[in-house]
Amino acid sequence: RAVNSVMPGSDGGISPMAGDPPVSQFEDVSPPPYSASSPDNDNNVADTRNFFDASSASECYVAVPSTSNSSPKRRHAGGGPRPRILNFKVEYRDQNFYFSVGDNEQIGKVKELLSQKIGVPPDKQCLRGWSTRKARVEDDKILRELHLPKENTLFLLTPDIQNPTLVKPTCEIEMENLTEALNRTYALEIKFTENGAIQQYKLNMPGSKTIGEVKNDVYALTNLPARHQIWTGWPESAKNDDTMTIGCCGLNYPIHSLELTKANITARPKRIPPSEAVAEIEISDDDDEMNSIDDDMFDHEDIPSNRGRPTPLMPESVNDEVEALEHFTKEFRERYGETHPVFYVGSLENAIKEALNGKAKDRKLLAVYLHHDGSILSNVFCSQILCSESVVNYLSSNFITWAWDMTHETNCARLITMATRHFGNVVAGQMRCLKSEQLPMLLVISRARATNEVIDMIPGSLSLDELMTRLIHDSESFQQQQRIDIQEEEEREARETIRREQEEAFKESLAADRKKVEEQKLQQEMEIKKQEEEERQRREEEERKMAIQQSAALQIPDEPEENSEEPVARLRFRTPTGEVKLRRFRATEPLRNVLFYLTSEGFHIEDYKILTTFPRRDISQLDAMETLQDLRLYPQETLILEEK
Repeated sequence: RAVNSVMPGSDGGISPMAGDPPVSQFEDVSPPPYSASSPDNDNNVADTRNFFDASSASECYVAVPSTSNSSPKRRHAGGGPRPRILNFKVEYRDQNFYFSVGDNEQIGKVKELLSQKIGVPPDKQCLRGWSTRKARVEDDKILRELHLPKENTLFLLTPDIQNPTLVKPTCEIEMENLTEALNRTYALEIKFTENGAIQQYKLNMPGSKTIGEVKNDVYALTNLPARHQIWTGWPESAKNDDTMTIGCCGLNYPIHSLELTKANITARPKRIPPSEAVAEIEISDDDDEMNSIDDDMFDHEDIPSNRGRPTPLMPESVNDEVEALEHFTKEFRERYGETHPVFYVGSLENAIKEALNGKAKDRKLLAVYLHHDGSILSNVFCSQILCSESVVNYLSSNFITWAWDMTHETNCARLITMATRHFGNVVAGQMRCLKSEQLPMLLVISRARATNEVIDMIPGSLSLDELMTRLIHDSESFQQQQRIDIQEEEEREARETIRREQEEAFKESLAADRKKVEEQKLQQEMEIKKQEEEERQRREEEERKMAIQQSAALQIPDEPEENSEEPVARLRFRTPTGEVKLRRFRATEPLRNVLFYLTSEGFHIEDYKILTTFPRRDISQLDAMETLQDLRLYPQETLILEEK
């Protein structure tokens, strides 16, 4: 019954069953097909299915069911009038919007639909193109009362809005932003610090790449596995999620800076007896994944041959200082726990540069820890004093800590060689004389007068309070010297700045003087050229005027005799200098002969006016072919020459 009530051509004549709602409660929401023959339907839609498919970026289609219930007349209960579906095409800013609205709706409904699509309030919309004689149609006007055709084309104007912009739905904007972020190319500037050496990398990565893929790419560049990479600069949302794409994690665009360091302390499995280790390895022989992990994290040669003997902190015959310090750090952590000083992983030379060779305000003391497994004090000093929280925190804040294991003679000899190079023969000699009972020891090294000095040698026999007292005293002494160095450095930088500014000012002044000399020279050359050009033009002008004078003199007829029988006009010419010239002309001669005469005398017509006395007139502007008699210059006249 509901379907029949809205089918085209149905009169809704089926009687409702008991308890059913009246048919008048159902509105006609079936939009008829959008005619393919409509002139407004060029290539947009051809049938009902295409009419509801908003596939074009510049055309929007909306089918709106009738929702008005303001008047019983607009219902089609029983045999009442059925609302017609009107199709509208609204053109606005090079875009077309298509609507299908019942004719029982008001014009304001059309404006509301437009407002939802383009973001222009209904009260700011001005629709033109209604098929009515009225220039303006009110918003409360019912569409049926306008007697509109089925297909309508309207034009939207927004005169009260400057530079209107179309509004997109929020979900569409978010999807566009996400797509744009994934399609972007991000420039990652990576600062990689390893053993005191800094390397810069700039990688161009698409936004669709994951953080894990970026870390693997960095592994290919630096040979540093992702599990050993310590990163600084990733957004908080991406720190623990390597599956997130770099376009979605909130990186700065187009350039984002990151810092990468190598982990000084890596996890190491618990030491086990050889028999248990062999058994464990045999059990996991068939497990490829476990074998790969063992190969990467274990060095089976390090498995102790004696169950009660610890593994040395540093292997014998060290060839690479970095590897030696990495081994020292891992073994130290395994022996004495997580809380321990942060040992600098790098060569002694790089540790000295990091601590003492920078600017005065950035310098720190260098603490060199010397260890020996043969000393009975080593275990107690490391576990109870060196790894205490107060010592660890103080060393981390005020010192760069570097360590070396002197258990093996080869390593001891290598340390003495390094000490000779960096601290001199005196310190190297003292180290050579150290016995295992005197170790462990903490050397405090500072820098004074461009040389590295050992300012304190703290033995491992001290208590915690005594060690802290020595460290604090050394730090305070260093800070006093550091303040002096900072002041001297600032004064030196100020002098350098003044000198540099003076040099720059001198260079600028010298450049300005040179530029001024060049400009003067150029100006003089231009003036000379200008004078030469003016002189050339003056000569050419004189030659031209002379040629004109000669030509004019040839065209003047002979002067008539005084007692000539012909009528003679006697003309007196008064020049600007006061000179008076007399000349007779036949009264029948044209005016041009007078002009030729004056030109031959050097008075060119383009430079002078020829004025009569009364009435005052310029005869050079008159017809040159008229006779002197016609111009009333006969029998005599005085003409005044005046420069223009």
